[in-house]
Amino acid sequence: MLFFSMKCKQLQRQLETVNLSQEVLVFGENDARHSRNMLSNFEQLIFVGGVPRSGTTLMRAILDAHPDVRCGGETMLLPSFLTWQAGWRTDWVNNSGITQEVFDDAVSAFITEIIAKHGELAPRLCNKDPYTALWLPTIQRLYPNSKFILMIRDARAVIHSMIERKVPVAGYNTSDEQSMFVKWNQEIRKMLFQCNNAPGQCIKVYYERLIQKPEEEIQRITNFLDLQYSQQMLHHHELIGAEVDLNDQEFSASQVKNSINTKALTSWFDCFSEDTLRKLDDVAPFLSVLGYDTSSSKPDYSMFADDDFYQFRNFYS
Repeated sequence: MLFFSMKCKQLQRQLETVNLSQEVLVFGENDARHSRNMLSNFEQLIFVGGVPRSGTTLMRAILDAHPDVRCGGETMLLPSFLTWQAGWRTDWVNNSGITQEVFDDAVSAFITEIIAKHGELAPRLCNKDPYTALWLPTIQRLYPNSKFILMIRDARAVIHSMIERKVPVAGYNTSDEQSMFVKWNQEIRKMLFQCNNAPGQCIKVYYERLIQKPEEEIQRITNFLDLQYSQQMLHHHELIGAEVDLNDQEFSASQVKNSINTKALTSWFDCFSEDTLRKLDDVAPFLSVLGYDTSSSKPDYSMFADDDFYQFRNFYS
């Protein structure tokens, strides 16, 4: 206990004497992506999250195509780290003399290092790990000026993608379709609740609208992020290997090599049992809350491209 307390006090002194925002790294002349201040906790970091297979990889590839943004692939670490740090917020830690402020400084220092050194520096840095969407209040506290993009997609498409592509996602039993819908409902419910409680910091983006109205939706996103819109973002696939780096460990890497398209909209059609589709309102009530048509086995997604789409969105809060 004494050793742990001494180490944390030492870390506190180090954090007090280091001002990360003053250190400058220069990798190339007149290159905004390579010359900038190191991160501080008050920068406008961008986080992209959502239930896995909801379009988070496409979203980060689009952002990576912006000349002032660097997202990069998943760290596959931060969600686990955020879960871990929550377990340390106990009386045992507090009684050792470690304040909330000291603990948050240590946690944010770790996250900052991961994000900053996960790729090249840029004026705006971004992280895409889907399950950070379950930790929005923590991210808000650690990075008060950060912005969060919550990706939303029809659960039927999400779950079909997990099964079809054999994507291992914790808590999703691919041999039990209905339990997967229950799990999706639990996760999206929590994510929506947290997003709705972060007005001005969290924006909801429907995958079905993004791929049907890409220019409008990307402009909406850049406005939210206080970024200048760039036409490059419509052509992320042309920048693969240059501005847009792909991580082969990400299951969607092969898909985002293609241009934005609507092929995946209907890929789940005829893939679920009638029994599962009949029970959707019971096992995944948030499908209808989010505006998805659960009465049809082949819904029409054209409504997501309507000009007044967001005017009539009534999100759960």
